[in-house]
Amino acid sequence: MPRRTSARLLSVLVLAAAVACGESGRGAGSAVPAPEAVGDPDERLAEEGEVPVTDEDDCGFDTELHADGAAGEPTDAPQPVSFALEFADEVNPHPLMSASVMPGETLELEPVLADPIRRFRVEADAGRLEPAGAGRWRWTAPQEPGFHCLRVIDESRDETMCLNAFVLTPWDGAETLNGYRIGSYPSKLYKGLEVYRAPRGFIEVTEENRDTWVSPHFQLKQFVCKQESGYPKYVVLRTRMLLKLERLLAEVKERGLPVDTFYVMSAYRTPFYNRAIGNDTSFSRHAFGDAADIFVDRNRNGMMDDLDGSGSVTVEDARVLVRVVDELAQEPWYRPFVGGLGLYGPAPHRGPFIHLDTRGFQARW
Repeated sequence: MPRRTSARLLSVLVLAAAVACGESGRGAGSAVPAPEAVGDPDERLAEEGEVPVTDEDDCGFDTELHADGAAGEPTDAPQPVSFALEFADEVNPHPLMSASVMPGETLELEPVLADPIRRFRVEADAGRLEPAGAGRWRWTAPQEPGFHCLRVIDESRDETMCLNAFVLTPWDGAETLNGYRIGSYPSKLYKGLEVYRAPRGFIEVTEENRDTWVSPHFQLKQFVCKQESGYPKYVVLRTRMLLKLERLLAEVKERGLPVDTFYVMSAYRTPFYNRAIGNDTSFSRHAFGDAADIFVDRNRNGMMDDLDGSGSVTVEDARVLVRVVDELAQEPWYRPFVGGLGLYGPAPHRGPFIHLDTRGFQARW
């Protein structure tokens, strides 16, 4: 295996192989299951009975959007693929994934987990795309912030993977960015770890792109901070968190639990907002774009479902998800996804949920 020799990357390849097998097991021509609900519990999904309208995202997939934009489901979801794509120290086996790059930054793309007789090509709607060696490409992002689609096409099997590339809006550490309140990040790294370095830029979220699918089962708007503001808003969203959520979702579904997607209660939080809600820590992973508080909500009531079949919703329903994460964490491929795992019981204003992040070392509460 030339170039991909690190134990970390090998373990991710094992993960990609496992998920790719699961995806292809759905059968040729089957679409990625559409989520029934997205968003957050503060946006009660009251759109049932409304007439949906159809829009098309920048990767060319139709998306069914309800009138209030609170929820939607893909009407032309990308088909599963039987290969994976390595880029920026990640390996993605899903037909749709997202990455963030600074203006002018490069991404190297290499299809992996595919037999050598396959023929690939890569297309980009902007930026500079050039060969980077046998079976590899280098994409240089445009200088202007925005959203672009990179298509990796397996011509031998007529399969397409779409990588949504968000060119970030640079940030110089100011308290605000184009009028949006960011706050300040700590000047020193926690324990000297690079994962605690302040972001260099942010994805700009607008009313036009907020419904963009960033992975097969999650939309951009699910990860935006809940602080009050108009548009544009700004968010940090790391690919590894999306990969972790998709892998956990696949495992939960494989175990027969009734779930279509996870409800994201809270994801990115600006340092300003994190302090405003009474969080004293300066190192919350929510502020670094790789944390999510989630639960299962198929009945769309804004609270965790009864996963254990007890007839009521308790902390034990969240514990069902914790047990799945704990079991996945024993697998060698899980090493890159090690992070925080928190269990939260119900409160007067919400139901139980779990916290996940990819900080790189284990933390439990």
